[in-house]
Amino acid sequence: MAWTKAKTAIVVGASVLLAAGTTTLTVKEIRGHHPYPWQIRNANWRTLDRLPQQVKIVPSIFPPSDGYTGNNGRMQGTGLSLRTLLPAAYNISKYRMVFDTELPEQNYDFIANLREGNDVALQREIKKQFHLVGRTETRETDVLLLTAKRRNAPGLKSPAAAHSQNSNINNGPGFYKCSNAPFVFFAGELEYYFEIPVVDRTGIEGRFDIDLKWDEPDRQHRNPEAFKQVLLDQLGLELVPGREQIEMLVVEKSPN
Repeated sequence: MAWTKAKTAIVVGASVLLAAGTTTLTVKEIRGHHPYPWQIRNANWRTLDRLPQQVKIVPSIFPPSDGYTGNNGRMQGTGLSLRTLLPAAYNISKYRMVFDTELPEQNYDFIANLREGNDVALQREIKKQFHLVGRTETRETDVLLLTAKRRNAPGLKSPAAAHSQNSNINNGPGFYKCSNAPFVFFAGELEYYFEIPVVDRTGIEGRFDIDLKWDEPDRQHRNPEAFKQVLLDQLGLELVPGREQIEMLVVEKSPN
């Protein structure tokens, strides 16, 4: 997984961040290697379910990362900057954030595996440790407008598992594949490839299977124009630059 936003994996129940082999880990094995049982790379929902309920943010013992994993609102990540951790806590795209204060440069490991309310609990922990809070504000900013230039394109297919609520997503350099995914989710994910807010103006609703490939050798050599062409050719979708008033998260110092 190279550019899917991690938070939405929780929303749709897709384990897009899980690495092969991690499902065999046990709590006993974890405790023998790290300061906290949850401080492991590529944790999965089984790990989150069997550990004691807690919310913690601690200095990272891992190399930098830009993704985290979760299921049913429970989250865990390693090597994250606050620019990645804040969107997890406030359930917002990192491209819809502005900062009225400087952030620490350190990276952190975190867990939030309460039965419910993990986002609010993370917000409280961030305020407690870093004296940072977020508030929503409507601001005008550059965006990409996603429009439907052609209806009934061949690449938008109704899912085989039409009655299931489970979605599967896999992506990386030059490919994107999902099954039974809500269209609104796919539209939101485009922000993480183009690194700019994307506003859905298609009017398309429902779930779809999508399988896209375009010429892109690796993550360091992105090819956004090729991806835009594939969106148009296979899905009938066009991305048009614009400026819109959208809701942004303003991060600032807590007054107390």
